[in-house]
Amino acid sequence: MLLIAVFIQSAGMKAFSDEIRLEGKWMFRVGDRMEWANPEYDDSDWDQIKVPSNWENQGFQGYDGYAWYRIKIKVPKGFEDRELYLNLGFIDDVDETFINGIKVGKSGSFPPHHNTAYNAKRRYRISGQVIRFGEENLIAVRVYDAKLSGGLISGKFSLEARGVLANFDIELTGEWMFNKGKKIDNERAKPILVPGMWENQGYYKYDGYAVYHKKVFIPEDLAQKQLILIAGKIDDVDQLYVNGKFVAGTGKYYPRNGHSLYREIRNYFIPKGVLKPGQENLIEIRVCDDRWDGGIIEGPVGIISQDKFREYWKARRK
Repeated sequence: MLLIAVFIQSAGMKAFSDEIRLEGKWMFRVGDRMEWANPEYDDSDWDQIKVPSNWENQGFQGYDGYAWYRIKIKVPKGFEDRELYLNLGFIDDVDETFINGIKVGKSGSFPPHHNTAYNAKRRYRISGQVIRFGEENLIAVRVYDAKLSGGLISGKFSLEARGVLANFDIELTGEWMFNKGKKIDNERAKPILVPGMWENQGYYKYDGYAVYHKKVFIPEDLAQKQLILIAGKIDDVDQLYVNGKFVAGTGKYYPRNGHSLYREIRNYFIPKGVLKPGQENLIEIRVCDDRWDGGIIEGPVGIISQDKFREYWKARRK
């Protein structure tokens, strides 16, 4: 596996990114068993297949249905303090992606409520908590193809390390509960991955109101500090509630008032007295999307103390 360091000079600043390129031979098998996401599963008798390319051109002509791809890579310890992104190009039609058995991304919807995402560029932000730095890691991709071409068909395939990592006290990248509407509806709420556009996770062409929520345990000592919730980039406008209390928001909370706000990273101070020390706390992010992409679309997402927050933004400006 090739490790490439890329240096970019721009506006008097020097930025860099590192990549582990993932093009080449992957292990491949048609069918669908969730145990294939397990890094301990023995795939030595699987076929090998070239990525990117559709599977029809590699001996599986006319096959429509489920299939899995697997590849093992070593992630260097130098990636440990960086923001990580998994690039998987374009997948036809639907994917669910795992690293070391933990789901890190999803685009489209599987049957029985199939919704294709063949034209969605896969770029999943990866929490460092799922990576075994300095060791071997398994990437497993579950794919469903309804018709025509299928598989990991085109685009860029890499694990990319960029910038600096926010030293979160509580990392919130991953699974939240989600429902359409202006308030939490526990009967209708379903899991969704954050960050990620909701259009790519079963809510294609949906514009309007929706709610993300998650229960988070806050240790007593951490609750005594001044904390900030970094909520990533949100398309279009949003409101943050903690334990049912309004904390902050960006933009006027109705359509056609947030066309440029999706570019802004949300940084919200959590007021004293709002959190319940040593208990679970309900974090609720209400979103209103005017048009096109919607939701908590890009990271970082997590809770961080004020001192660490200052260090993070100083490092980003270097």
